[in-house]
Amino acid sequence: MNFLAASIESLGAKVTGWFTVGYGIFAFLAKAVLLLLLDRTIWNRATFDVVIKQVYFTSVQILHVFLGYALVISWLIITIILSTARDFGLTEFASEMTIRVLVLELLPFLTALFIALRSGSAINTEIALMQVNNELDALAHCKVPPMQFEFLPRLIGGVISVITLAGLAGLLALLLAYLSIYGLSMAGFEPFTQTFAKIFNLQIMAGLIAKCALFGLAVTLIPITAGLETPKKLFMVPVSVLRGMMRVFFAIVAIEVVSLALKYI
Repeated sequence: MNFLAASIESLGAKVTGWFTVGYGIFAFLAKAVLLLLLDRTIWNRATFDVVIKQVYFTSVQILHVFLGYALVISWLIITIILSTARDFGLTEFASEMTIRVLVLELLPFLTALFIALRSGSAINTEIALMQVNNELDALAHCKVPPMQFEFLPRLIGGVISVITLAGLAGLLALLLAYLSIYGLSMAGFEPFTQTFAKIFNLQIMAGLIAKCALFGLAVTLIPITAGLETPKKLFMVPVSVLRGMMRVFFAIVAIEVVSLALKYI
């Protein structure tokens, strides 16, 4: 009986903790969005400079590495799809399968994971250290709003970076798919573009951009809030980063699962 009561109590504490974390994340996002939409005074040259630096550090600086990563993965997946399509006599559907599997689903998901591992963990660590060392309080005391110069630029930079990098990876995959299926011949240009136009209608494009934007929010918003939750003890920083990155992973998977469910179920 005591074991059952302890189990129920533990489960209730975990569920309450999840709701508390979720509420904190959405409250922070609401505050950021309201500030973004209502307070026009924050959009000055200094804010734009910080946003541009965040986009540079998050996407431009890693562009060559990311494109190589996307090229290798795209080539492997396209080769597998083409080989499987030929085995089952479905070669005419290879381009459509490549676009649906690779461009719409796999590359945006892997882009979010790539940025989460590189930038999300760094953001979490930086915010946690600033929290522990009272740097955020010092900025606020000096009338330098952390939301304007530390948090919003990272959120915007993450969204822009995921959308841009996923788009570039998708274009690279489309080019590689065409070359793999049709070679250097222009004979396949018309059927390939017809397949592309059939798949990429307005609804699919809007859904893809929305999914990438949610990925961008997940890989920046969650590490920021996890960093702000860090107790002011230095040894808690690695714990905060681990907790934040686990939340990011589950959020990315949840976004992808919901996207697939809305699209195909």
